[in-house]
Amino acid sequence: MNPNNDIVLRPGHPGDADRLTGIARAAKAHWGYPAAWLEGWRLELTVTAAGIAGGRYRVAELAGETVGFVAIGDGHGVPEIEHLWVLPRAMGRGIGSRLLAATLAECRAAGAARVRVVSDPHAAGFYRRHGARPAGEVPSTPAPRRLPLLEFLLVEPTP
Repeated sequence: MNPNNDIVLRPGHPGDADRLTGIARAAKAHWGYPAAWLEGWRLELTVTAAGIAGGRYRVAELAGETVGFVAIGDGHGVPEIEHLWVLPRAMGRGIGSRLLAATLAECRAAGAARVRVVSDPHAAGFYRRHGARPAGEVPSTPAPRRLPLLEFLLVEPTP
């Protein structure tokens, strides 16, 4: 039996905010960042009910348990992945891949030519394996930390 058969994707609901915040914080901590850095990112890793109500959130459930999510925002006219997190104990089961594929398909269907993501350095390989291309770097905290900016091309460029 394929374990991916138990993965269900659904829209996020405002009542998911605390659970999604916990997933984001646990996933970020999984990479071994210092506690002071994690505390500095606390607000960035907080999902609010208002944010979910006003945004495009998709939640992944595995055997009925919420284990991951993705959120898309508008990065100056270009869809941008603002969050894509999977609970550490659920990593490696294809959940992130399913969330990403659904997101890219949704953006393509909406007419987007590309999708951007400012990636955690630990996640950049995941995005590149799924077709993202380097598009630069952006400053992060703590300084002088920089994060890779990656881009998915959803339509083939015309020659």
